[in-house]
Amino acid sequence: MSGLPLAFGAPFVLIGLLALPLIWWLLRLTPPKPREEVFPPTAILAEMDKREETPARSPWWLTLLRLLMAAFVILALAEPIWNPQEKVLRGEGPLLVLLDDGWASAPDFEARKRKTAQLLDEAEAAERPVALALASSGAEVDLTLGDVPTARTKLAAATPRPLVVDYPGIAARLDNQTLSSFGGIAWLSSGLDSEGARAIAQRASEAGVEAFNYAASDLQGLYAASSLNNTPEALEVNVERAMDGSAQGGSITAYDIQNRSIANAPFEFAKGEKSATARFELPVELRNEVARIAVNEAQNAGATRLLDERFRRRRVGLISGSRADSSQPLLSPLYYISRALRPFSEVRPARDAQVDAAVDQMLEENVSTLILADIGTMPNDVRDKVERWVNGGGMLVRFAGPRLSAAENDDLVPVELRRGGRSLGGTLTWGTPQPLAKFEEDSPFAGLTVPQDVTVTRQVLAQPGVDLVNRTWASLADGTPLVTAAPRGDGWVVLFHVTADAEWSNLPLSGAFVDMLRRIVAVSNGSIAADQARNSATGARAESAATQAASLPPLSIMDGFGRLGATPTDTKPLTVGGGTEPVVSLENPPGTYGTKDAFVALNLFNEPVGLAPFDTANLPENAIISGYGSGVAMPFKPWLLAAALILLALDCLAVLWIGGALRQRVKRGAKAAAAVMLAALFILPAQKSYAQDADPAIDFENSLRTRLAYVKTGDAALDKLSRKGLTGLTQFIASRTSLEPGEPVGVEIASDELAFFPLLYWPISTSGAVPNAAAMARVDAFMKKGGSVLFDTRDQINGGFGNRHVTPETARLREILQNLDIPALEPVPDRHVLTRAFYLLNVFPGRYLDGRLWVETSRERTDEADRPARQGDGVSSIMITSNDFAAAWAVEADGSPSLPIVPPNPTQRVYAYRTGVNIIMYTLTGNYKSDQVHIPALLERLGQ
Repeated sequence: MSGLPLAFGAPFVLIGLLALPLIWWLLRLTPPKPREEVFPPTAILAEMDKREETPARSPWWLTLLRLLMAAFVILALAEPIWNPQEKVLRGEGPLLVLLDDGWASAPDFEARKRKTAQLLDEAEAAERPVALALASSGAEVDLTLGDVPTARTKLAAATPRPLVVDYPGIAARLDNQTLSSFGGIAWLSSGLDSEGARAIAQRASEAGVEAFNYAASDLQGLYAASSLNNTPEALEVNVERAMDGSAQGGSITAYDIQNRSIANAPFEFAKGEKSATARFELPVELRNEVARIAVNEAQNAGATRLLDERFRRRRVGLISGSRADSSQPLLSPLYYISRALRPFSEVRPARDAQVDAAVDQMLEENVSTLILADIGTMPNDVRDKVERWVNGGGMLVRFAGPRLSAAENDDLVPVELRRGGRSLGGTLTWGTPQPLAKFEEDSPFAGLTVPQDVTVTRQVLAQPGVDLVNRTWASLADGTPLVTAAPRGDGWVVLFHVTADAEWSNLPLSGAFVDMLRRIVAVSNGSIAADQARNSATGARAESAATQAASLPPLSIMDGFGRLGATPTDTKPLTVGGGTEPVVSLENPPGTYGTKDAFVALNLFNEPVGLAPFDTANLPENAIISGYGSGVAMPFKPWLLAAALILLALDCLAVLWIGGALRQRVKRGAKAAAAVMLAALFILPAQKSYAQDADPAIDFENSLRTRLAYVKTGDAALDKLSRKGLTGLTQFIASRTSLEPGEPVGVEIASDELAFFPLLYWPISTSGAVPNAAAMARVDAFMKKGGSVLFDTRDQINGGFGNRHVTPETARLREILQNLDIPALEPVPDRHVLTRAFYLLNVFPGRYLDGRLWVETSRERTDEADRPARQGDGVSSIMITSNDFAAAWAVEADGSPSLPIVPPNPTQRVYAYRTGVNIIMYTLTGNYKSDQVHIPALLERLGQ
């Protein structure tokens, strides 16, 4: 059909369209029914001569309507289908469906799931057992055979994972013996090439099974942010693509820690090139605020990159005691330091040779690291400024030299120094130049290669002491310290026992000097909080603490679409440090680990990836290669039959109109209506009208009886569950108390009157829309006039409201509450009225047990743990829980519970009902029972 995705289930029925000309000819010869006209003087008509009359033909528009009706019926019987799905399974025996759910599958994952569902339908029709294997499991992939319904359940829960699929591990599982047990393999691959992918194709070819490969339909838009470099000029991001075709461009967006967009940077792929670079030319302060970058709004985890302290450019201030900086730069101590730091730091040299003016300049510019090259004695006021800055979290790095070795009483160093210096290899010395010793495992420099050609000819010695070993970060071969460090308040003081130039050592000429400075500067962010987390990530350490592996809890985890969200339950803490680099795995997906103050970013890619499309020539000869299609099949038959019925109804109306029957009925109906209206004017008694008549839009039935109400969220399943829950609670209240509430009702907060209800139960749905400001203003007025709203996030199993991790439901609740004027909240205190409003309770469970019930904080703050939540007879206008109350209260028509309790404990459901009773009694009667708390004091005052 001209390349259109259209097929017919019964194409031979289309021959009936050839009958349309015959139908047109018959309709032209069939006149409409004559119209009857009433004319009393029939005698005149009888005397008129009879003449031959020619019948009138059908109107052209009526003929066209009938032809369209016939055409629609014929087309419907031909069963046209838009985007038909071709059946592909033709073999026999068990079927293995290998679904790629790695990072590259995210852009078209729904299309993969539709294709997988089609394969499962065909396998079910052919009664073939199926093994649905998710490739993200790697070597642990599940190849167990089962029925199709089980596979559908597994498919419904599948989502793209932010992982690189371990195809080598899968190929190892799919040996010839395993594959020979299957009659066919359907591989829904990502379309990317790898050694593991080629190994799987070879395994299928050797086993000789029926093979299908569904490659990605479009790799043109698949990108990966492979590497990042924060240069002195700009933040550079390297972007890779899978296809190397024509020129192509895009943009990268940078976000801060609060997910606010900072800047956009374009990138352009040249023709035939597979990598491009985007540059964020921003000030250092703004670049250091970047926490996440996303390529083209990041449709997958590979196109998103997270940044932590390792990617920040530190501002480093340089002050030298030498005056040869401008005249002989190669002899200046700052020359080598500046060259070593510029690739990864923002270097700020002193503008003034005076130490006091230079220090003031550095402190005003908020440097994170201050390097003093051979600064000996400092004025007391300058020394006090530097010491206060270090105690506040600064990193002070000092280099030895003639001035420092001659200084007296300088305690702004990590260890006590000997006056003078130690010479090695001179004419009048017995010693020889000393090489560097290997960096110890507990040193922040652990893992760096020790250059064999670096030697030290002179150094400043430290006085022996019990803490000298713990404060030594690097030493010479003879055991004397080369670099020492000690904490000072919240900051650090680090000392190189050699000069910053090549006068005492050739260390500044080596690459090890650059790496050592980089590791020191990496932690100088002005705050030394959470040392273990940051030090493990950067190589630095705390005093007397070895650089050992640290376990960091997950903070925010990335999903397969590159979005940061709540932590999955199977995520484990990330082990960092200890000489090993953390890697992405099922247990440690990409994301941030640690705390909000100090965290480590784990990314999917840290170096060039080398994306390339898979060569289908590696597949078996009998393999069927196909794409994922453009969507689901849509039959046109129902729509065509509906259109034919509509045309039939129009045809009937047209015939009645032409025949005059319809017009006569219209005329008679109009006359009757006019007569009735005229009679009403004289017969009906007059009624008084008032300016404040009741609004007919308000249903006052709800004011005649107490009813429980729930907020309609737009989620049909959730609203149904809320109605069942409040129905169950209503029945429980009627059987246990004297209150007999009416049937619960659902309310639209934007239109329904809320004043009739003492309490609104509001379950949080992530699929529903957030109410607008006008609707929330009505809720705010309802709460301020005495009403209460019980918000239920229903997410306790994923963390719950009030915990450290923000679930999607909690995030949606925050969006709703941002337009409400709510007071401070607290968990229900031990002696709050809610604990004794009807039943005596100390927990408030629902379907889940561990979530807390939050209410308004008492206006009268005291240190008493048993204080009430509010004074007087007021009721908390807002209550928040995560225990899913309605799910615990919900009952079916036969009275049985709708959903199970988690954990399955019948007593918990009883306490859930009691919680509901206490909440209803509290909202209806206030906190009158709180007066019982004061009975002892009242009796004491009365002298009894």
